[in-house]
Amino acid sequence: MKNTDTVIISEKEAVNINLHLNEYDKGVMSDFQKDFLSEELAGMPPLEDGQVSINGVYTFDMGDKIEVSVYLRNGLANQINFHKVPLVIINQKGEVLAKQIMDMHDFGILPPFSARPYKVYFDKINVFVDTIPMDDWKIQFEKSISAIKTVKVELDEMPKNMDRDLKNSLIKFLNKLPLIRSGDVNIEVFKTLRCMDNSISVVFLILNGYDKIVKLERLPILIVDEQGEVVAKGIFDIENINVNPHKAKIYDFTITEEYIVNKDYDISNCKVYFKA
Repeated sequence: MKNTDTVIISEKEAVNINLHLNEYDKGVMSDFQKDFLSEELAGMPPLEDGQVSINGVYTFDMGDKIEVSVYLRNGLANQINFHKVPLVIINQKGEVLAKQIMDMHDFGILPPFSARPYKVYFDKINVFVDTIPMDDWKIQFEKSISAIKTVKVELDEMPKNMDRDLKNSLIKFLNKLPLIRSGDVNIEVFKTLRCMDNSISVVFLILNGYDKIVKLERLPILIVDEQGEVVAKGIFDIENINVNPHKAKIYDFTITEEYIVNKDYDISNCKVYFKA
């Protein structure tokens, strides 16, 4: 593949893009490797101001999947991150050679005007040719990429008597969640437990993406088993919960037995939805 196949520049001004490695790669890569990546990045076509691009370097057939080495480049003045990203590999005729939605949460945050190498893997079921031709392919976003402002939330003040292991588990759980969209409020289940009195304990985090305090008073909860059958449901009055801006607050809610409609369930296979 030729790097010149990737991006066509219009009249907008091109921006300087610098290599940005994650902390792990910074620690394990030699200076030679870092210099090589910087030179490889410098050889790529110019990037417009305000553009986000993906540039392929090579493909490798691993048997059950195709490995594709890429650079993700951010020409925006804001940091970005990726979650579920639809990618395609096409040839010069525009024919689709492979297509798959990639989970790129582990890519992390890419600062403004920077780029980072990455690898994506197409399952063979999503590859439509026997071989990806070495000199006739390029990878691209299936749909145009639009920038969405996100915020990174941190745990709000927790009970002083909270177990240290539980606190550390919560922090790790929060760090694995995708960044929240600015102006959104998300609820993420940390764990569910079936109690001795047959009630159900649901421990969840409330993530506040607003620049102001949000207050929760009522909450719909629906629990279903692996067959999709309802286990418990209701709209519950909860204690007034105030969540500070860009913070996450833990809450442990108990669903009592009268709201449980199916008593024959395995809580480990149940899913919790916050809807009526």
